[in-house]
Amino acid sequence: MESNLPKTTAYSAFVANRFDIGQWNITPIMRHEIIEAERTNRLTGQGGSTKVSKTMPGVGVTWNPGQALTVFSSLHKGFVPPRVEDLINNNATFTDVDPEESTHFELGLRSQPQPWASVQAAYFRNDYRNLVAVGSIAGSSTPLSQGKALFEGLELTAQADHRSGVFSRLAYTWLPTEEQKTAFRNVANQAIVGVAGNRQPYAPEHTLTAALGYGVGPFRGEIEAQYVGKQYSDFANTLAPTADGQKGEIAAYTAWNASLNYQLQPKTATLFLTAKNLTDKTYIVDRTRGIQVACRVWCGRASSTAFRSARRYVG
Repeated sequence: MESNLPKTTAYSAFVANRFDIGQWNITPIMRHEIIEAERTNRLTGQGGSTKVSKTMPGVGVTWNPGQALTVFSSLHKGFVPPRVEDLINNNATFTDVDPEESTHFELGLRSQPQPWASVQAAYFRNDYRNLVAVGSIAGSSTPLSQGKALFEGLELTAQADHRSGVFSRLAYTWLPTEEQKTAFRNVANQAIVGVAGNRQPYAPEHTLTAALGYGVGPFRGEIEAQYVGKQYSDFANTLAPTADGQKGEIAAYTAWNASLNYQLQPKTATLFLTAKNLTDKTYIVDRTRGIQVACRVWCGRASSTAFRSARRYVG
């Protein structure tokens, strides 16, 4: 039995200015954050507190050579403090969890070739000086490990909403680099849980969401496909499933979804019906707590400023 009272107080300030130079916009920024964490065990009266702070510079740049094209780029430092429950345990003792520190860079372009169509593509590189990642928490194992990691890839999004009523959208991420630059270590006992050069768990190389729909009058319906590529579930990149379900490669899967919306008049309420996983396919989505599977979900709802209700069936 536990009864804990965690508290987090955060202070943040930033200074930024945009310089407009012809077709160029340059925006440097400086942020400073202070996070105070406290946790009290209300059963024993024991408690502990800590504070972390960080100053982070960054800069964003855009170039607009024409009305239909924008080239953009940014470079900034990232910082994420540990959660209170990860840093201070139930006995008011501290776990040596470092804050996440990273450098993020992106370079991309967005275009609107037609009034009803837009597209955006970007290269990104996220270099983590320290990344805190969760391993399996099944079987009372310690979940957190940390180390250096590199994420690098491409993102593509596109959207079209034609006057004929046909609309579509697409979002694709290619993540060829998801590397543990150093062997990740368990924060509790410093045991090595992976090998430098391995792929980070829960980081599929390919993810894709594509949808096609049609709208006429107050009706708008669409069908959607969500694809998630194969991925590892542990730092050691174990391929064969273990008997306890905590390790092993997670196979790629595709889920088909559909939705139907009806806009009531006047436009203060919408009725909608959503169906997830139309083919009722059972597939593994997570092994962090042992095998977690997906199932079919139907949702119906009427929403407005005056009335909200919902019903759900899980099969």
